[in-house]
Amino acid sequence: MTAKEFYETIGQNYEEVLERLAGSEALVLRFLKKFSTDKTFSELEKAMEARDIEMIFRQSHTLKGVAANLGLKPLFEHTQVLVEITRHGSSEGIDEAFEKIKKDYEEIIRLIAEVE
Repeated sequence: MTAKEFYETIGQNYEEVLERLAGSEALVLRFLKKFSTDKTFSELEKAMEARDIEMIFRQSHTLKGVAANLGLKPLFEHTQVLVEITRHGSSEGIDEAFEKIKKDYEEIIRLIAEVE
């Protein structure tokens, strides 16, 4: 699967991502592959297990930014929900929000593994 096919599969605009990354398909590929090895999601999982609201906020905020930059809109939107819940220290609804993030993340990682 090409990077363009990846973005078509997830229903996102490849051209916008390409433009954001200086028109370089090599950069798009590099950042997608880097995303699949990034530790932010695993750190978010640890924070969720520990119920560390401040760390959940930080890690979800980081993940949200990366998702935005890579044009991973569903992941961005679900992560935004968790950011807003935890921004002021709340924990109400974090499990539901995290489950949506986890589902999106796992699907994205599965698809990135198919990108060449």
